[in-house]
Amino acid sequence: PKVNPKSVAVLPFDNFSPNLDDEYLSAGFTEVIIANLAKVKELMVISRTSIMQYKDTKLSLKEIAEELNVANILEGSIQRTENKIRVVGQLIEAKSDQHIWSETYDEDFNDIFSIQTSIAKEIASALKTQITDAEKLVIEEKLTDNIEAYEMYLKVKELRREELRTSGKIRKELLKKIVDIDPQFAEAYALVALEYSEGVHYGYSENIERSKKKAKMMIDKAFELKPDSPEVRFAYGYYYYGCHKDFLKALKHYEYALKQEPGNAEYNAYIGFAYRRIGDGSKTIKFLEKALELNPNVAHLYYEIVGTYLFFREYEKIDLIK
Repeated sequence: PKVNPKSVAVLPFDNFSPNLDDEYLSAGFTEVIIANLAKVKELMVISRTSIMQYKDTKLSLKEIAEELNVANILEGSIQRTENKIRVVGQLIEAKSDQHIWSETYDEDFNDIFSIQTSIAKEIASALKTQITDAEKLVIEEKLTDNIEAYEMYLKVKELRREELRTSGKIRKELLKKIVDIDPQFAEAYALVALEYSEGVHYGYSENIERSKKKAKMMIDKAFELKPDSPEVRFAYGYYYYGCHKDFLKALKHYEYALKQEPGNAEYNAYIGFAYRRIGDGSKTIKFLEKALELNPNVAHLYYEIVGTYLFFREYEKIDLIK
């Protein structure tokens, strides 16, 4: 397919911190940059799941761009020394190997949020993309003012990359500490709700009814604090999807989350799953194809979309999947 000139792949930021335990920080920073860019409708941003395989890769930027079908690559590093942080980033046009943008930030660690916001805005500007006032508000929204709670939140997000069952107890303990430190951290409550909802949906919860009640209590609290947050709305949708199989209510929240973050592969995929549950083939295919475009290196998405083509008898499309 034709390469979108406003497409970007954010490679995993290198961790140059003296403390190797800060690896979660560089990974979390990468994820936030991707999420912020995904909130700009005009940009096409590859999902974090698909770019992690390029950590420490020997492939050239041009080769990576060809594999991901993107025009631009953002790479960088992050280094924390005590309460200081240095972030270096550069945006490169893969075809010409020309630098479009580069910047070095030397700030107090507490200013990490402003760095993340600035990078998203400057990259959009470098790619001649207009950010709307609504998109600016979503990008500039801070998850929390408490830096300790934020660091713990990043650790939980990284633990969720592992098998969901293996570190569930650790994640819930960390999330409890987070909301104790900052009772206004809406996304942390939403993540607790998501943990319980996943336990119900996948069947590994030891007490299904208790998990449903916990999920509802936590998502209600998150929604009360920040009803416009895409993370909160996605978790609310998952509560209806996983706990009650109410796919219409799930869609309402999923679609709101996607409106706030239109380039999010996961939101596109789950909207596709919900439409598949209610039997709408054309919309299922539309959203799963978009999810695959944004997240091309994930095997289960290929499995899902091929199964969908078969179910809805779109046999000719199967040949397009490599």
